[in-house]
Amino acid sequence: MPHAKEHPLAGRKVVPDAQTGTVLYVVDWLDRLPGAGYLLRAGNPVGDAFRHRIAGLDLHVSGAVLAHAAPGVALIHHAELPSYDPVPVGVIS
Repeated sequence: MPHAKEHPLAGRKVVPDAQTGTVLYVVDWLDRLPGAGYLLRAGNPVGDAFRHRIAGLDLHVSGAVLAHAAPGVALIHHAELPSYDPVPVGVIS
């Protein structure tokens, strides 16, 4: 079942890892975006990298969030994003 509301960081730029400094533009929960499910199909490099990363963190694929990154699109688990409050940690815009 899709998430009922957009991700709290949707439309914001975040830096989830201060060591790398990579800036991500958070789009929304993956399950709320029509046609975006193909990213999780086996053989898709973005989905394969995401599944491999979250398996090591013991997280579930239902927490997938789509983001734009420098080389294109990225999938990130919501637990890997800065926590949300009115001014989330790591938000740069």
